[in-house]
Amino acid sequence: MKEIKDIVKAAEIASTENQAMVLATVVKVEGSSYRRPGARMLVTQDGQMTGAISGGCLEGDALKKAILAIHQRKNRLVSYDTNTDEGSAIGLQLGCNGIVHILFEYVDLERRDHPIALLRRLLQQREEALLITSFSTDKQREQIGTRLLIAGSEENTSALESQLPILEQHINVAKTKRQSVLALIEEEGQRNEILIEYIAP
Repeated sequence: MKEIKDIVKAAEIASTENQAMVLATVVKVEGSSYRRPGARMLVTQDGQMTGAISGGCLEGDALKKAILAIHQRKNRLVSYDTNTDEGSAIGLQLGCNGIVHILFEYVDLERRDHPIALLRRLLQQREEALLITSFSTDKQREQIGTRLLIAGSEENTSALESQLPILEQHINVAKTKRQSVLALIEEEGQRNEILIEYIAP
């Protein structure tokens, strides 16, 4: 929770300075990794980083990807495969042997449900909550991103609202077991993965 507090504070400062920003989130890990799904890092236009998505070795490349996402003003999914020859050096530093999928979300402050607004709301709730993020490993697809916070009986309307009935079973598992769940859903022939992140109060 401290990481989320630090990110929200850094985002507020960046906003007052009119700095564009991107939130990088580990959404899926195949194999082992130093950080698990839900690990976050905020990157601002001037290159300031708050939080962490790895043991320190991915942050340099992630900074470049984040700056690109800021210029493009769109979400991007980037996968780091430490099983390849190119990624093996990263894997040794990461303490992992697998694939790490990181979602880079452009923070559009004009949107009511941008990810920083949801994190801020999460801090205000002071109760267990679920943060829901939609993404696709098909890089050509639109990356929806973090769009829904469920805290107690409150659900904030968002682009993911129509998928709640489909996700109900997975949401109940996350609440009951008090752990994050990764769900795969298909709608109109398209597949999306949904990270239902359990966050303790």
